[in-house]
Amino acid sequence: MLKSLKRQKLHESITEEVLKFIEEKGYSQGDRLPTERFFCEQFQISRPSFREAMKKLESFGVIEIKPGSGMYLLAEKTILAEMANFKLKVSLEKKAILEMLDMREMMEKHAIEQIIKQENTFYLDKLGEIVDEYDRKRNKGGIPRQEDYLFHRTLYEGSENGLMLTLFDSIKEMDLLWADRVIDALDIHVFGRETEPLHRLIYEEMKAGDVRNAKKLMRKHFDIMRDDLKQLEDKLSF
Repeated sequence: MLKSLKRQKLHESITEEVLKFIEEKGYSQGDRLPTERFFCEQFQISRPSFREAMKKLESFGVIEIKPGSGMYLLAEKTILAEMANFKLKVSLEKKAILEMLDMREMMEKHAIEQIIKQENTFYLDKLGEIVDEYDRKRNKGGIPRQEDYLFHRTLYEGSENGLMLTLFDSIKEMDLLWADRVIDALDIHVFGRETEPLHRLIYEEMKAGDVRNAKKLMRKHFDIMRDDLKQLEDKLSF
């Protein structure tokens, strides 16, 4: 018996539950799936919501909808359905990731402005030490993930805004989970790599007291992340 679904993120829940159902029941490619009515009763949802979710699965090649006949499993459940499930998760999480990037950009621009305005040399010096280590690791062919994290967290610390720092720590946990589940799983090491040289440039503009240019570079930083996210989604469109 399929569990009743929450209204929040309904389409995502429907597609995930259908994939679980297919796996648990052991359907094979070409098998006819239960009726729309069956799923709607089990999920306790409307037919329009179910149909919208099934269109998503059909677009990913998991099922085929034959008018007047029913729904059929198109993908092999062991491989193609898993790939489709993964693509689905990336697509569904994209909006949340973009919102997270928007929030971070807004907060980090404010942090830059506050550090420069307060002439906070302690945090400027700390940022300088971080970018030095950042560049040393890059020059050795390493990926400065820890330095990247420290750079951005130091901005929040320097803003002396406790709420923003707490928000960043919460967001970063989501960001790391995304990296573990998606970026590392796909072995896409180029994600976000083009932002690396910008950290020193941002620091240098901050040290020079140029709020406008520092914020402009931060905008470029997050635009690169947005572009990489789109390219990641495109890579999964096969």
